[in-house]
Amino acid sequence: MRKVYNDIIPFEGFIAMTVFPFIFIRNGCTFNEVDERHETIHGEQQKEMLPVSIALALILFLFGCGWWSLLALAIYYEWYVAEWLVRIMLMGFSGDWWNTHKAYREISFEQEAYFFQGDPSYLDRRSRYLWFRYLFKRYNKQ
Repeated sequence: MRKVYNDIIPFEGFIAMTVFPFIFIRNGCTFNEVDERHETIHGEQQKEMLPVSIALALILFLFGCGWWSLLALAIYYEWYVAEWLVRIMLMGFSGDWWNTHKAYREISFEQEAYFFQGDPSYLDRRSRYLWFRYLFKRYNKQ
């Protein structure tokens, strides 16, 4: 994947963000092999969601949703944000940063990426849709 260094994406406080086929890296941040593997796992997750996105967009278009059906192409990000919001609600939103960060760490996409980011051979043997196994699991680390 192609690396793009900039001051805008990702949000301040984050090192990198994947928008397949790019990894956006915040200027001034150290980006190492583990970070790259983490972001590459997200790239694989996004590639897996692409056929789902296209199928959903096509179905919505055929049922008369017109250009609104194109919103389905961002299903990975919509799922990501929806899962984050649900996890915040399940934890009880208290308005503090720590709860929202714990909810972020419990997103199924993030659980897979964090769990396997230290394994150099993981991407070679990764099972498709493995992130789905983490959908109903809780991240145990603090």
